[in-house]
Amino acid sequence: MKEQKTKNPVSKRSGKNTRGYRLKPSTHKMIVKIQNLLGSDQDEAIASACTMLYNDLKNSNNESANKSQ
Repeated sequence: MKEQKTKNPVSKRSGKNTRGYRLKPSTHKMIVKIQNLLGSDQDEAIASACTMLYNDLKNSNNESANKSQ
């Protein structure tokens, strides 16, 4: 059984950096918001957001392909 993570607010210095990436300040703020929702670190927040975007794009492409048939 997976333990529930405590949802503590993420500080600006969480101990990890997005290694080598130059992101806009608005992107960093969005990552912090996602971290707070998930109660996770930057890596997990970015990975989760990317997975959700990928699935959304894949589903959108499948729906538009089905409509054109």
